[in-house]
Amino acid sequence: MPTLYAFDRSPFGWKVRIALAEKKITYDMIVPENKNEDPAFARLNPLRKTPVLVLEDGRSIYESTVINEYLEEIHPEPPMLPKDPYERARVRMIEDTFDQYVYPAIRDFTNAQFDYKPPILHRKTADKVDHKLLEESRIRVHEHLKRLETELKGRTWFGGEIFSLADAALVPALTGTLRIMGVLPDPKYPNIGAWIGRVTTRPTYKQAAPKEPQRIQEA
Repeated sequence: MPTLYAFDRSPFGWKVRIALAEKKITYDMIVPENKNEDPAFARLNPLRKTPVLVLEDGRSIYESTVINEYLEEIHPEPPMLPKDPYERARVRMIEDTFDQYVYPAIRDFTNAQFDYKPPILHRKTADKVDHKLLEESRIRVHEHLKRLETELKGRTWFGGEIFSLADAALVPALTGTLRIMGVLPDPKYPNIGAWIGRVTTRPTYKQAAPKEPQRIQEA
């Protein structure tokens, strides 16, 4: 049985747990303690970051996208990448650009107005808010949401008819952080709203979701 080293509320750990649930793969999960000082964890991932998937033979795979691509290769059913080569590339582009550009925008949007002490987002007082970063990041977040809304036009999932690796990657932000902060649902994004409704009723969503989600504590 493989072992997943991950944190409960990490969006990247959550993303891998969804893929594992979709593939019906049984695994053990370990929340790493003192991963930055633990030499045993460094042997699993020299970058000392989670998630890390440790195979039964002791070999390890890290980086959430790489882990999920590996799971797709060794457990091709149910498929989480379309058959058509262009559509496969489109799904990968959605996932990659989300990790590279959307998450940083969401992180700035969050940090500008909250202090985070897991699992609570403590809202900053007005004099502590970085208003410039807040507005800049708000614009960036909504630019990305507009693009994602277009990607869902005429599609059930970001993968078309299949729940894809891109869908798994977007779940934590679109159903978690952005909903907690009141950005979603938004009538400007009806396709995303409908997608959230479909995602959150999936059994695999409930299996993979954090046991103790983030919540806001007002200043």
